[in-house]
Order: sequence, then C-alpha cells, then structure tokens
Amino acid sequence: MRKIVLLLVILMLSMTIQAQDAPLANRIAIRVIDGNGEFYDTVTDETFIPRGVNFIDWQAVGNGYRDYSLATNLYDSERLRSHFTTLSERGYNTVRVFFDICNDGLFCINNPDGDGLNPAYIDNMVDMMRVAGETGIYLVFTSNDLPDGGGYWDISNEGANEQFEGYRNAHYLTSQGVLSAETYWNDLLSALIERNAPTEVLLGWSLLNEQWYFKEYPPLSLDSGTVTTANGNSYDLSDPEQKRMMLVESIAHYIEEVSAVIREHDPDTLLTMGFFAPQFPNPTETGGDWYVDTALLFDLTTLDFFDFHAYAGNDLTMTELAENFGMLEHPETPVIMGEVGAFDHHFQSVDVAGLALTQWVSESCAAGFDGWLFWDYFGAPSVIGDAAWGMIEEDNFLLDAFAPVNQPDPCSLAEIESRNFALNRPVTVSRALFNEPAENATDGSSAQWGSGEHAPQWLEIDLEQTRSINEINLQIAQYPEGVTHHQIWAIRSDNSHILLRDFNRHTQDDEILTITLERALADVIGIRVETIASPSWVSWKEITVFGAESEEQACVILTNGAANLRASVSTGSEIVGSLPAGRGAYIDGQILADDGFTWWHLLQDAWVRSDVVNSNPACDTLPSLED
Repeated sequence: MRKIVLLLVILMLSMTIQAQDAPLANRIAIRVIDGNGEFYDTVTDETFIPRGVNFIDWQAVGNGYRDYSLATNLYDSERLRSHFTTLSERGYNTVRVFFDICNDGLFCINNPDGDGLNPAYIDNMVDMMRVAGETGIYLVFTSNDLPDGGGYWDISNEGANEQFEGYRNAHYLTSQGVLSAETYWNDLLSALIERNAPTEVLLGWSLLNEQWYFKEYPPLSLDSGTVTTANGNSYDLSDPEQKRMMLVESIAHYIEEVSAVIREHDPDTLLTMGFFAPQFPNPTETGGDWYVDTALLFDLTTLDFFDFHAYAGNDLTMTELAENFGMLEHPETPVIMGEVGAFDHHFQSVDVAGLALTQWVSESCAAGFDGWLFWDYFGAPSVIGDAAWGMIEEDNFLLDAFAPVNQPDPCSLAEIESRNFALNRPVTVSRALFNEPAENATDGSSAQWGSGEHAPQWLEIDLEQTRSINEINLQIAQYPEGVTHHQIWAIRSDNSHILLRDFNRHTQDDEILTITLERALADVIGIRVETIASPSWVSWKEITVFGAESEEQACVILTNGAANLRASVSTGSEIVGSLPAGRGAYIDGQILADDGFTWWHLLQDAWVRSDVVNSNPACDTLPSLED
C-alpha cells in the first residue's frame, strides 16, 4: 500500500513539474470571419489589432551602429520596463524585437566560447519576455539572420557550390542551409524552454525579418542546367516558370521545416515571416538586386500571418504594393505591416511625416492590412542611411499622434496639426515645368518644383496669415553640384521684404539649407526665395517654415537707399552684397567699431553701418559681438 501511495505521489509531482515546464497557451490566436482572417483575444473573444513599434536600440559599435537591445553589456531591465510602460499607457500592445542583429562578439547571441548560443544573452531574452508580460505588451521576436558566430553558417555554407552561391541562396535552397536553420532554432527554443520562458507573451515568432534571394548569383543567374534543392525536387533553369517555382517552393520548404522545430517546443505559437515588396507586377526600385516573391506563398505555406514592410513616400501606391505582395486574393490570411515608417530624407519634418503616415495607414486598411508596427521607437542615427523618424523624437510627436488611446480606429485619418506653416500653402513661381509644378515645393513630399531654366528664378510662398517664424529649411534639387547663390526673404504684412539669409556657396542635390532665428520674426505673411546663380536648372524639393513665439522682438533694419554689405566693420572692407532701396534685413548682433559707428551683423556674416539704415528699438538690446 505504501508503495502505491509513493508511486502516486511521484506521479503527481511529475505531472506538476511537467505542467510548470510546459509553455502556457498563447492568448492571441487567429480566426476567419466572413472570409477575412483576424487576430483575436481567446480570453475576451475580442478582435486584436497589433499596434506598436519596432524596438531598435542603436549603439555605436566600431565604425557603425548595431542593435544592442539584448546585448549582455548594455541590457537594462528597468529601462526596458520604462519604455514598455510608456507604450502600454498609450494603448500600444505589440513590440517587434530583433533578437539576433547582435550576432557576433562577447555580448551577443552567439556563444563567445565556442559553438552554440550565449546563455547570458538567452537570459536577457527571457527577462524581456517577463517585462513584456508585466507591462501588457506582446512581442514579435524576429530573426534577422543566422548569427555570424556560433557555428551555424559553417553548416549552411557546406551546401554552397557553383550552382548555389553561399550565404542566402545556399541557405534557403540546400539541405545544409535548412539544417543550419533547424539547428539554430532548436538551440534557441530549447534554451528558452529550459528557462521556463513565458512564451505566451509572444504574438509570434518571425522566422526572418526579410526574406530574399540574390538575383545576380547562382542559381538565379543561371539560364541552363538542372538543380535539385532541399525539398528533393529538380528544376530546369532554362524554364522561367520552373525557376520561379524552385524559389517559392524552396522557401516554402524552409518555412515548413523550421516551423516544425519551433512548434515542437511551443506547439500553439503563431509563426510569420517578413518581406519587402516584390518587384512585379508593378515595377519598383525597392530591393535592388534582391529577388522576392510572396504571392504564391499564401497557398504553399502554413504561416499563420504574413509580415509585409511598406514605408510611406516610396514609388508604389498602396494598391500597387498589395498587388505585388499578392495579398488581395487572400483575405483569409492576416497581414501586418511589421515595418511602417517615414524616412527623413523623404520628409523633412516629423509633422509632415506624420501626415503622410496617417494617410498611408488609412489606405492600407482597405488593402487588407490588420496591424501596424512603426519603424522605429527611438529613431536611427542619420549616418546609417535610410533613417526614419523615430516615434519618440520631437517630444513623442509620432508616438502620441498614433497612440491607440488618442486614435482608437487606426483606419481613420489621425488628426495631426502640422507645425510647418508652409505645408500645402499657395506657391507662385517665376516659371514651372508641366510635371514639376510649384505646389511640389510645399506638399510635404520629395517631389520637386522645377523651373526648367537656369537662374535667375524665384519662388514665393503665401502663408495665408501672419506668423512668427524662427526656422526655414530648403531641400535642394540640383544637378550638377556647384556654387549657387540664393537669397531668402520674409515678406511682412506691410509688404516690406526682410533678408533672412544670403547663401552663396557650393551646394549639391538633397542638401538642406537651414535658417535659424534666435529671436522669432513676427508679422510674416510670406516667404520669397530668389536664386541668382546656379549651375543647374533652378529647383527645390521642399521648403518648410516653422515658428515660435518669442518674448524678445527681432531686430530688423530697413534701407532708404541702397546699402552696401561689408565683410567686416570698415568701409574699406570688401563689399559682399547689397540691400536694394526699401528692403530690409534680419540682424542678430552689433559692434561699436573704431570709427565710432554701430555696425549691424547679418546672418550670412556680413555687416552694414547703422547710419545708412533705419533700425527698430529691438536692435538696441542685441548682444555685442566684439568678443
């Protein structure tokens, strides 16, 4: 009898331990209603709309930057909790995290002492999952690639040969490549389950951030011969249709094999994969020499949802984008926009970016997108290229604008008040090309106004009401580069023209000329840009005007007759310009010179003597520049 009782106790303890070790069921699942797939909360039975951000913690590493969100030398649990709380308080529910961009070195996911994974790094992943659960955030853990360290690429590249170029082509197309991915994911999931990781906080695992093949390398570059891929099928490379099926069937095989490994450890988890836009049927510059094909994967894979990446301001409309992805014919499969953002080289200001994004997201609802994760939370350093406006930049401007607590319906147009006084304001110009009209200069996009002729040319923006301005940005459209001469004038309500800045120097395409006024200039009704000299036809991509109330009145001078501008405070110094009769200039400093006269300083480092102009009382309070 005692033996039976003892066996029962042991059995109950064993069942309890197994129950503790087994992952809890995911709360978010997928269902199809009236032919449309959607996420839903299995506890409340309510539709779940993924709304959140990509969490990329850019850190300077060597000569570049790397995402160190989970790096063992920098990971800070309390700092992470603070940011996740900031998101959840605004109603965001999802954060996408790259768990292996930090892919080689002492502090990253690879084992610094040999093959396999870094235990301390895995500990950080578990902690991030616990913080997410405690703050009400669901994670999409995304793999960017195999780690550089850990020995996984050694396995993958064993399949590389003259038919299969190493790295990505061999990785997806050969049995060794698939084996390397299976080994990596098995190591990862085993380590997480051993630590009782709360996988129920995952919206899903993303097998790859963005999948692509290299078009210029074998087997894509080959037009003859037969190859056999990891799925065991052979394909005739001289047949374009067989070649296409080789690529989509092989990635489908890769997905199924890796998915099986993940689900062995976490049976009910959701799985996805990320893609940018294929280059057909609508041509696009996105992707360059990368080959992407997603339309056939809807029927060939068992991915629970797709993760398509689409940024506002690129060369495809939302409808064209959806056609390229092939998603319009498959509404039963949920699709999230796992990366959506606005590149700062397309949108000069964060509010213009916000206006473009709200239109973009609204249009994407009709195309069938079911969730949006903005790129990215912090904002990337501009030196990395293709940097997008960060959600918390400019005092959380985008974070608040798109917060679910402020915008419950993501498909409605968010009300974003632009701080750019010039946005969509009327523009008159000296002349314009038919396909580069004047309004392009203030429409918030990278489309340019083009005069179609060399200098002199001019452009004038009607602000439609008086404003106090303190900043102007002018994005250049110019080819070839070379010396240009531009004058920027503020037009006040009394029709006086105040010179803000005279730019006379070497410039190039996409450069931004910026004017910053220490004291805001009030009563401005318009902005005039005069181009006096340029090596190219005169054009501007975008002109933005910002303002701020200032307690101090700006110093402005006005001429009676023409007044010379000097390089220094002496009538014997070089004349570097002039002010026509009846025009004025913005002044930011003064000097009492040896000749006994006060000299006023213009922004472009030029001087005018006080006795040949009239000044307002604010000029008396300007700082002395004698030092």
